Amino acid sequence: MLSRSLAVAATVLIACGGSTNTAVSRNDGGTGSLNLSVKADVDAVSKSTGSPTDLVVTIQDGAGNKVTGATVTIANLTWGSVTLTETTPGSSGDYRKTQPSFPSGDFALTVVCNPCRLPQISPTATITGNIQGVVLGGPGVHTISYPKAGVAVAMNQPVGVSWTTPIVAAAVVTTNNFGPVLAADTGTYTIPGTSNPAATSQSLNLARYNEVAIAGGLFGSRLRVTVEANVSYPVQ
Repeated sequence: MLSRSLAVAATVLIACGGSTNTAVSRNDGGTGSLNLSVKADVDAVSKSTGSPTDLVVTIQDGAGNKVTGATVTIANLTWGSVTLTETTPGSSGDYRKTQPSFPSGDFALTVVCNPCRLPQISPTATITGNIQGVVLGGPGVHTISYPKAGVAVAMNQPVGVSWTTPIVAAAVVTTNNFGPVLAADTGTYTIPGTSNPAATSQSLNLARYNEVAIAGGLFGSRLRVTVEANVSYPVQ
């Protein structure tokens, strides 16, 4: 359900693209060789101790074979250029790196195969290609203003969720009894009272998201950024 909500969010973001205050207005699909399938994610969870950020890129050819030995970088003004490491060199086609914090600003993706190997086809099969110039607008790190951690909320009553919006993106609201539901990133959303039963510990997840289609990749290639914040509270 969450993935469906995120897909709808992409449509909402595109519709908002005319505003310079939106993350999507910063997006650029870049260029490339049109023979690589690239799924890239920048995922962070905002905590009081920091916002560790996972960078994950999966590369395949048009037939779904793993592409190994690529040079994969994700760049940000704060980070500089970060090179991802293949999880199992020579076989996985999955490239990862964890950064200690989530930065403001945009993200850029580059993939170079000059050439790469296709071990699922044969030990000698190769593919040459590239992805470059892809830019994804960052939504910034948000905080949940309401509900407050550990502060009781009235049961069976609407909950006026509120949060900060550094750069307007799209939002997905989820609790143990509600959602995931796509919400406009206005900083407010009301959970209906019928979805707010008594609970010793209710959990609210507020995810903000942006995505760009990679123009130089095969159909379905994309770069996505998601920042999450969570709060737990009793409902009485």
